Amino acid sequence: MRVLFIHEVNYLTKPIFEMHELPEGLASRGHEVGFVHFPEGTERTSPRLPFRQRIKGRVEPESQIELFTPWTPNGSISGRLITAFNLGFQFRRILKQFSPDVVYSYSVPTSGWQALAVCRKKGIPYLFRALDVSTQIRKSIFTPLVSTAERYIYRNADWLSANNQAMLDYAISRSKRDKPSSVNLPPLDVEMFQGVGKSPNDLRESLGIPADASVIMFMGSFFYFSGLPELIQSFAVQSTQTDYLLIIGSGEQEAELTEKVRELGISNRVLFTGFVNFDDLPDYFSIADVAVNSFVPSEVSNTALPNKVLQYMAAELPVVSTRLTGLERTFRNTSPGLVFVDSPEDVVSAARRLLDDKESLGSLGEANYQMANRLFAKNHAIEEVETLISNLQVLKS
Repeated sequence: MRVLFIHEVNYLTKPIFEMHELPEGLASRGHEVGFVHFPEGTERTSPRLPFRQRIKGRVEPESQIELFTPWTPNGSISGRLITAFNLGFQFRRILKQFSPDVVYSYSVPTSGWQALAVCRKKGIPYLFRALDVSTQIRKSIFTPLVSTAERYIYRNADWLSANNQAMLDYAISRSKRDKPSSVNLPPLDVEMFQGVGKSPNDLRESLGIPADASVIMFMGSFFYFSGLPELIQSFAVQSTQTDYLLIIGSGEQEAELTEKVRELGISNRVLFTGFVNFDDLPDYFSIADVAVNSFVPSEVSNTALPNKVLQYMAAELPVVSTRLTGLERTFRNTSPGLVFVDSPEDVVSAARRLLDDKESLGSLGEANYQMANRLFAKNHAIEEVETLISNLQVLKS
């Protein structure tokens, strides 16, 4: 099959997640795969990427994909606006060059609705993959336009695939969709999180964490709904002097968070690493005792399936998460190692209860690993996508 993916983020620099794993997984199985991206983060003075280039995979270096970069003056908001207006013409050129059997889209306002409009005219099957609520991730003066694009795509895509039931329910309710839809769990390279390259003791020492300390870990982007301010505040009150909070990632809240840690006087026990190379994540996970997800329950977080939680589980870590609809409906309280709490303020106290029973941490982590392997095994997820695309082709024939 020839599958053309499209997203409105930078394929080459975005932290690795499904948008890399699925295309490269399909390419490794012999399919021809193209990817249309938006070079966010690039400046006008940066060397412009070629319109079309063949690149090695970021998670599967043995695979190759065709990367398309539609012209844009830069990767900032002005570049997005220009792309939103001229993508239709450029997308027709991409379709002519790549000749896809199906278009598989993650994109909404920057390029998704335009690509769908072109595909509808040309009779090319269009599958939209819903991972989150576009209008809620970042709010701006353009939110009403994003909302319109979102509804148009939900309603008119030939197939709508969501990564969890809560996300699918949201999309259908927003658009009154009556076309084929499905929940398809994301792929996860479970075994990748079992491989540790560095000595955990050496890594702890390099970070200034004593060998006998207990480590609570958060990993991910610092979105406004991260719950990290509340997590840090409760850590300052509820932790012991031998507890450390390891925060991996970065984002819009970073300055606020580092200042809060300084004001609370816990800079020696709350450590920020910045973003960590994907291949190095298992090493950092290996020094944690409990991993946490502190998202504030809201429309955007309740419809999400946070990838960090899946990765924590694959690394055999006990997990404490706020009670989010997408997570709860996916796991249905069937793993004892995944503990749900009502709010970000409750996360540390639940993590502390787990730490107080150190003898049980290993069995809780093992239960999480077994659950992750059963639900998200990479080969199974990719085979499911192959079947989904085949079904879509039959539907459109």
